[in-house]
Amino acid sequence: MLSEWWQPIHGIQWLGLTGFVLTYELWLLWRHIGRNRRSNTDQLFESLGAGTAATLLRGIAIAAVAGFILIPQPTGPEAWLPAGIYGLAVALDWVDGRLARWSGQPTLLGAKLDREFDGLGLLVAGLLGYAYGVLPVWYLAVGFARPLFVVGTWLHRHRGGTIGSLPESGHRRQLAGSQMIVCSVALLPVVTPTVSMALATVVMLPFVGVFIRDFITIRE
Repeated sequence: MLSEWWQPIHGIQWLGLTGFVLTYELWLLWRHIGRNRRSNTDQLFESLGAGTAATLLRGIAIAAVAGFILIPQPTGPEAWLPAGIYGLAVALDWVDGRLARWSGQPTLLGAKLDREFDGLGLLVAGLLGYAYGVLPVWYLAVGFARPLFVVGTWLHRHRGGTIGSLPESGHRRQLAGSQMIVCSVALLPVVTPTVSMALATVVMLPFVGVFIRDFITIRE
């Protein structure tokens, strides 16, 4: 039986925000479905493949975590739900690319959704951590880094500028992974806010710094 924190109105609120995030994710899938191919061919695959399927499952987990933002923080055994579901999303992020390569179906679609869900997941987890008082307000810069980057490049083009390609770097993926670990740890009900806030503050600095550097670099 669920603890007393769960009320019918909470279910409605949870479903509302979860459904909104799912709708956005499905829109991303629909918008980029024409990329369900390898980078060196125009031939589309007939199915999404195991890797992209795992990425979509990650999107469902992220949407489920988002639903907790609008409801009171769970208590009792259910206090582990947000961290558990987000941990599932992080685990799926670790396996989706491997599944794509193992199945012989790495696609531009999978890569695009992977990047989008990386940013969305950090935004959702950051907002939830802030709502729970386990992540500082300045840590929201991590979640909003990608949306601001996208808006900034669009504005630059709109004003007549051009955008170059990002230089190759293996650090971006590592830094994003470190943020996922921070959020996973912060959402655990056994971790104190003092520890999670200090950890988040230290780890966020290079992540935000790389986004700023990349934005300056690609502007032409």
